[in-house]
Amino acid sequence: MLFLHRRALGPWRESLALGAAAAATAVAPAAEARLRSLLSPPLLDLGEDERARTELDTALACAEVAGDAVVNASVREFDGRYWDRHDPARAVASCRASLELNTRAGEARGAAIATYFLGCAQDAAGEHTTALATLNAAHRMLTECRDPRMAARATAALGVAHDHLGDPGEAMRALEDAAATLRAERATHYEAQALVALADIAERTGLRRADVPGWLDRAAGVHEEGGSPLAPALRARLRAWGGE
Repeated sequence: MLFLHRRALGPWRESLALGAAAAATAVAPAAEARLRSLLSPPLLDLGEDERARTELDTALACAEVAGDAVVNASVREFDGRYWDRHDPARAVASCRASLELNTRAGEARGAAIATYFLGCAQDAAGEHTTALATLNAAHRMLTECRDPRMAARATAALGVAHDHLGDPGEAMRALEDAAATLRAERATHYEAQALVALADIAERTGLRRADVPGWLDRAAGVHEEGGSPLAPALRARLRAWGGE
């Protein structure tokens, strides 16, 4: 949970790379697929997108060899998360594939998480109204699975979608609620994402501008603790507000 909730990007990347290499040496395609797909988030957070794509391509191939539907579903989810940054239409397709595989395998939580990422991909693709419905479904599913961390991430994504649909007030309410839950769950990396989204909306709309320095300071501290390259830019934004 240290890596998932708080990042620590360098050790996270190193440990997964070592594990993936060991799985490859042992000719364990299911384990290799899982580890290489898990390696993609820290690589993306560190700006190593090309390497993340290479790891995911290998993971997809290993998943096909392994023939395990649950592993394949997981890898396709991470594939969708990559494409969310680069080609939202491909992200939608990958997340749909993950959802279908999880549903067929009877993996309720996996299906709920895939639904969440599908909603994020739809929002990134400009399908904001569709994304809102998908993300509401994801929130219900994740609540039923008793996963407050992921349910809060769905709430944050709903906030972003509301902002895209021109409702910054509702967006900020959702994002602030998500940030509070994520902090309580010690999922500080995701809390920081919600806080930055709040600051972005406040700076753009003028709503709650007095709260921006506090949001940016908290987010910058989280990113510094995790070794994220986003931290300096957040500190620069904070200085522009006279917050340092």
